[in-house]
Amino acid sequence: MTVTPRALVIVLTDVANDPRVRRQIRWLADEGYVVDSLGFGDKPGTEVGDHFAIAADSPWTTRRFGHAVVHSLIPFRLRFRLLAESRFPSEVAKRVSSGYYSLIIFNDTHLIPWVANSAVFNAKSREARIHLDLHEYFAPQLPGSSLWRRIIRGYYAWGRDFINHSAYDSHSVVAGGIGDLYVSEFGISRPTVVRNCPPFVDQQPSEVSPDRIKLIHHGGAAWPRGLKQMVDAMRLADDRFDLTFMLVGSQPVIRELMKYAEPLGDRVRFVDAVPMVELATEINKYDAEVMFFPPVTENLRFALPNKLFESVQGRLATVIGPTPTMMEIVDEFGLGPVAQSWTAQDLAVAINSLTVDNIREYKSAAHRAAAVLNATNEKAAFLRSVGIESPR
Repeated sequence: MTVTPRALVIVLTDVANDPRVRRQIRWLADEGYVVDSLGFGDKPGTEVGDHFAIAADSPWTTRRFGHAVVHSLIPFRLRFRLLAESRFPSEVAKRVSSGYYSLIIFNDTHLIPWVANSAVFNAKSREARIHLDLHEYFAPQLPGSSLWRRIIRGYYAWGRDFINHSAYDSHSVVAGGIGDLYVSEFGISRPTVVRNCPPFVDQQPSEVSPDRIKLIHHGGAAWPRGLKQMVDAMRLADDRFDLTFMLVGSQPVIRELMKYAEPLGDRVRFVDAVPMVELATEINKYDAEVMFFPPVTENLRFALPNKLFESVQGRLATVIGPTPTMMEIVDEFGLGPVAQSWTAQDLAVAINSLTVDNIREYKSAAHRAAAVLNATNEKAAFLRSVGIESPR
């Protein structure tokens, strides 16, 4: 009798709005798995069997006094149980401990100490393949107060130590350079690289206007992502260019950036974000995506962001800074120019190098690359990382 394989996918986000996790669920369902999810929000879709919703934080732990008590007086393991495990539905812990799942995938480094709970991850449940998708480099940005940093950094350091816990059979990351960091620091086997490529979108590159070249940057509103440098580059770029920001996240950052860009008038615009499934078709009307991530953190030093692959599906040229992992893709497929340094001046030089003719060539290159850099072609890498060697 054939036994239906069952998987549990774990993440500390709203599963419905997490593209990487949704792809994992879909790929496993395609392989005949019944896939349950543990995360925030409602059941994310028909591919999921049962969804276990992580409860909100206990109100007293989020207040200043309670937060201080939790992070200064309670031992690490008990703190994790209070802040994380206590919020998991009891039914999911019962299923794990009973050996119900043959595959368990952790997608959030803040939750990885759960494998040390021997009442849940006992000998029976550890017969499952347990996989840790590290995504990026786990180095939490702690608050600026030196006292508060001292109080909580020990807890984060304790949590990171579970990355090489013996319960984890395998690991994956979004880029090879990030995997190298984990190998060097924790001595784990080299993680499988599973890139954040979106699904293939069947569309053609848009026409390029000789009078107005339309640049776009979409993504999270965070200062380390070169937002002000892009505005500064527009001050130096030719008048034939305009730049549109499509940002999500911090409204204070967006408002400050809008104010910073005011002197440029309509050469810098801001538009509302669209749902992920509409992104590639929405940005198709632009000419080039600008991505400029000064390497102020390890994740930015080895960045291989979703937006690079989304711009490919949008059939756009790309203009990037000298991020090695991104340069490999851009150079391999001939997607666009690379700034020589992390200055706004060099970014402006790269932008100014764009012409109607070479943008058309870059867009054609993106059209060819879209057949390669898509979720379908990352599926095999993901399945291999979790021990499924012969996909259907």
